[in-house]
Amino acid sequence: MEKILVMDEHNYDDNLEEICRVSIRGIIFVNGKLLMIESSFGEVKLPGGGLEAGEDDCQTLIREVKEETGYDVIPESIQPFGEIEEKRLSVHEPKIWHQINRLYFCDVYPKQGQCEYSENEKKAGFHQVFYTLEDALEKNESMLQKEGRHAWNQREYKTLLLIKDRWNTFPKRE
Repeated sequence: MEKILVMDEHNYDDNLEEICRVSIRGIIFVNGKLLMIESSFGEVKLPGGGLEAGEDDCQTLIREVKEETGYDVIPESIQPFGEIEEKRLSVHEPKIWHQINRLYFCDVYPKQGQCEYSENEKKAGFHQVFYTLEDALEKNESMLQKEGRHAWNQREYKTLLLIKDRWNTFPKRE
């Protein structure tokens, strides 16, 4: 998969232990709007999450989209968009946080089922929303101004900018 962005804050000692995580995220448009997850704090992100042992990217995408949105991904619609790598000092412990985010365009079947949020996601007030790409960018830009430049907010904002920038090179999705 093509690496489309590297976000390295260089705010860590190279001798620290590294936590490496692979995350798979879906870029899903339904009726011209982007399917996203929003927290009670106003953060919006693409649905997705961590690759689990024994899973490939498609299996993770299908599982995570179902858990976070209640929608089932149409497997034959999955199309790679690109990879975003982020590296920084962990906010929770003195370790290097290294995350690889693989992004895929995909479509979902129209019928929505139940969301299955984790306890942490429930505490954060996660819920699925639909925004135009412009509204999602505005929402994330507002979060950057209100909450500061947290790495995860920057990643989501920059991801949306890349989607907007490269939108014309990908088949239109409805």
